Amino acid sequence: MHAQVITYQLNDISQAEYQKQMVEPDAPILANVKGLISKVWLADEGKNTFGGFYLWENKSAMEDFMHSDLVKAVVSRPFVKNVSSVDYDVNRNASLITRGVK
Repeated sequence: MHAQVITYQLNDISQAEYQKQMVEPDAPILANVKGLISKVWLADEGKNTFGGFYLWENKSAMEDFMHSDLVKAVVSRPFVKNVSSVDYDVNRNASLITRGVK
């Protein structure tokens, strides 16, 4: 298992338009990404920071996603800036104890 945190800031777009132009169309696509176990959407309007916590079956699935047309489309949107991605191995045994994974 592999974990990833992607963050970005928004540029010249309202929250309603962000939901309409990115969240609503992208969420169903993300739900079907091969190897993605789950995505939790993150938002801090005060700091203008948004993104997601992704849990992957393995690092290879994450890497495939990062090279996908979807990611290329997201980062090329004029209202998305300062995209950052950090990934980690998952400590499965400890995460089982704390109910982080099943």
